[in-house]
Amino acid sequence: MVSLNKKLISIIQELDLGDINETKKLSILDEIGEVLTQRIILRLIKEVPKKKKALFIEKINNNKTDPDKVLLFIDHFIENADEIIDEEIEKYKTDLKKL
Repeated sequence: MVSLNKKLISIIQELDLGDINETKKLSILDEIGEVLTQRIILRLIKEVPKKKKALFIEKINNNKTDPDKVLLFIDHFIENADEIIDEEIEKYKTDLKKL
């Protein structure tokens, strides 16, 4: 799975935040990361087979402070996780451009 951080960086580059002060940039970047992560997790939860959904949610909740473990669980439970993540990133970019 390609690093989510690399994908976040691509969004940031497209936003062209060059004229904004560093404090505001960091605030924007934190918000983007948080919103995008929430969108991705919600979408992934929808994609997990019903029989495994409760276990998936439990694993994510128990390891939410360890992104590497969360990514391992995502890869384990969802075959096409990379595609789903890419779709959600593209949707988010489109939504940002509409603002």
